[in-house]
Amino acid sequence: MRQKAKQKQNTDIIAELQKGAAGLFVICMTGLFPLFYQDGYFNIANAKLLFFNICAALLTVLTLIFAAIGWLQNRKISGEVKRRTVSLRKEGLRKIPAAAWFMGAFTLAIILSTICSLDPSESFYGTDARMLGARVFLLCVAVSVILGKYFQPGIQTVWIFLISNGAVLLLGIFQFWGVNVFHMWDDMDPGQMGSFLTTIGNINVCSGYYCMILPVGMVLYCLSETCFSKTGYGVFLVLGFYGAYTTNAASWILGIGAAFLAMLWFSMKDSKHMVRFLELCLLFWTSGLLLKLTLLMWQEGNTKAFMSQLFSGQQLQNLMIRPMVLLTEGAILILLLFLVKLAERKKRKLPWKKIRNVLFAMLAAAAGTGIVLAAAANLMEEKQWAGIWQWMNSLKLQDEFGSERGLIWRHTVTAWSKLSPGRKLVGWGPNCFHQFLYQYQGEELAAYGGRIVDPHNEWLLFLSITGITGAVSYFGLLISTAADAGKMARSCPIMMMGTVMLCSYMAQGMVNNPTVFLTPSLFLFLGILKSLERHYKEKISG
Repeated sequence: MRQKAKQKQNTDIIAELQKGAAGLFVICMTGLFPLFYQDGYFNIANAKLLFFNICAALLTVLTLIFAAIGWLQNRKISGEVKRRTVSLRKEGLRKIPAAAWFMGAFTLAIILSTICSLDPSESFYGTDARMLGARVFLLCVAVSVILGKYFQPGIQTVWIFLISNGAVLLLGIFQFWGVNVFHMWDDMDPGQMGSFLTTIGNINVCSGYYCMILPVGMVLYCLSETCFSKTGYGVFLVLGFYGAYTTNAASWILGIGAAFLAMLWFSMKDSKHMVRFLELCLLFWTSGLLLKLTLLMWQEGNTKAFMSQLFSGQQLQNLMIRPMVLLTEGAILILLLFLVKLAERKKRKLPWKKIRNVLFAMLAAAAGTGIVLAAAANLMEEKQWAGIWQWMNSLKLQDEFGSERGLIWRHTVTAWSKLSPGRKLVGWGPNCFHQFLYQYQGEELAAYGGRIVDPHNEWLLFLSITGITGAVSYFGLLISTAADAGKMARSCPIMMMGTVMLCSYMAQGMVNNPTVFLTPSLFLFLGILKSLERHYKEKISG
């Protein structure tokens, strides 16, 4: 009996050490990773990569050591318990979720594409361009799996998240108004300064990151129960939406728009949740109003605030903060909020679910029609539409679209179509997009001038570097995780965080690309989400 008690005590110690290592990793990645930099913007990608590699490698090594010690201890357990464990494992294989299968398939796709790469060394180590080699992807997968199994989520993680990312948002706003807080712009070429913001780096990376953290804040706000927490999340969101404008990158509109649509889906079940959703909309409106007021007060004559001067060239974002647009939005939101609160006060039960089904069916039909028409216009590129169909010509993808994203997308699709069937399956290899593109389209791109290292589109990137197997498994992982989180949100509302954030991330990913900061942050989130799922399942079953 004493021996068994001692074995159990040792097992508990190992489990606590594993949880502690996972918790320390989350603190570092959530609290320090967004703020970490070295040598200003000159070396920020290398600094982020070094930080992640050290933290992820330490976590992986410690977990393996603790697991080995635990395995050696378990060998002392009786054979009867071992047979029971084997039986349980066989039964558990049938209950493995789709997301886990996709995670495994993605890992195999990364390994296979690296082995089959024409430059295996570059594919594995990733020393050039975006530096996203197989080593980084495999560490991301390892981290996600470890956190899903051992991390214990708690409110302290939320506060670390809010404080760290609140500092990032404030830094971006200060820089927007010309205050070089950490002197990160010092000694930079003036022509490049407008492309970098905060301790995240490139403005497109900032935009993508905001599409990850703001949906989390949106869910926390909708689920907040105290006035203190609601105020804290509200302030964070106003700063965040304001900060999104300051990036001067319009890609955040796709991500935050998708997040609001996902939140609308979850909110359209009763008046109470709709009130919170409309309050969210008012927070977004407030950030736009604050931006407009501060631009009117401080922009003119402020020569140091070159980021705010560049903002005047953002047509869509300037349209969003026009006085008439803001006035109309505010009036509509306040009216809707008044009507919904009135219905709630009078205890009138509106058919929210029916309204939701009709509304989203109409949105899906409109989106589907738009996709079909755009596909028809671009697949028949040489055809000039005339007569009543003349407007179809405007749906053709132009090379100038999205800072020449149209040009890059067109050449990427053309290059991919020239690949052999085997290459289409396994891809050109991680971190080898540049070699792939210029192998087939080098002559056509000779006059481009710049060096293209990514397609600014996640689907095209993974299709190119990991082939069909990698692209399907990667997006299968994200979509299945979002779907599972949405289903679980019925009993554990906090899980809708997974659906909202992943919808936002995938939407902005249509015009952006993975980086050494965004991809580790994404897999960090997937691991935390898995730990939340495990935590609430244990809570329900226990």
